[in-house]
Amino acid sequence: MPSTVRMWLENPVVASTTRRPLEQLTPEAHIHGGLRLEIQGRLVPYMGYWGPDDVCMRDWLVELQRAARALSEDGGCHVFDEGEQGQPAFEFSCRDGQGYFSIVGSDISDAEGDEAWQDIAFDPSEFIEALNTLLDDFKALLLEKSPDVAPRWLARIQLNQP
Repeated sequence: MPSTVRMWLENPVVASTTRRPLEQLTPEAHIHGGLRLEIQGRLVPYMGYWGPDDVCMRDWLVELQRAARALSEDGGCHVFDEGEQGQPAFEFSCRDGQGYFSIVGSDISDAEGDEAWQDIAFDPSEFIEALNTLLDDFKALLLEKSPDVAPRWLARIQLNQP
């Protein structure tokens, strides 16, 4: 049976007034790029400041870890309401051992939810496994591209496996 959740990165770069390669990473830099979250074969929309290829990795990776912690206990719920550029909020919940994902209205930006993205079911353990793989791949990429700075950048945002 195919997995119900997949996550991967596309073209991460150091974000500033111009996009720079990861080799130019500094401890305070923001890393942006494409972060793809697929649930039940559908790519989650509305991610990213200026479109799907401008996701703030620090923000999203930390929030996905919080979502994984919520999904690891029945009744858990985590809402990421970034509120940037009119984005809606993203809700991860666990009920009766089943994970659910919804795109809901934002309290920050007043963006509306998406009716096509309500209570999309998935296996929470697959979410956690996909996130752990994503975090491992992200850390390895940073250490390869910027071995002197990556450990300080990673320590600053405290990426921990759920």
